[in-house]
Amino acid sequence: MALLPLLAPGSDTHGSFSDAVWSVAKITAAIAAVVVAGRYLLNPFLRLLAGTGRARVMTAASLLLVLGTAALMAAVGMSMALGAFLAGVLLAESNYRHELEADIEPFRGLLLALFFMGVGMSIDLSVVYANLWLIIAAAW
Repeated sequence: MALLPLLAPGSDTHGSFSDAVWSVAKITAAIAAVVVAGRYLLNPFLRLLAGTGRARVMTAASLLLVLGTAALMAAVGMSMALGAFLAGVLLAESNYRHELEADIEPFRGLLLALFFMGVGMSIDLSVVYANLWLIIAAAW
């Protein structure tokens, strides 16, 4: 995944080969850091938070983890969605996945709505207008 932006036609995001190698190294290191931290630090951290007995602390910590991982991926040049996905995978593999799922259940509808609003806002309306009859025919 780290190499895909380099394969894009007409991509001048990297000036030289050494810049491209440095970019791939940063992305690989960031992904490795997230995975290693998730494997070795996430369960003890969640155990500490679960000891407080407050569900809102677990919810806030999990959302902060997702946002932080997304920001880290954006900082190294990858999409924020990749960071959010990695954090979600790490949270789903933790020992506290069932507790986190129960804590986040009331927010499920809101988070789904935000996701679909984000997808809808990224639609290129000029492409939709150019192919309006094709879209109507496909929907019919």
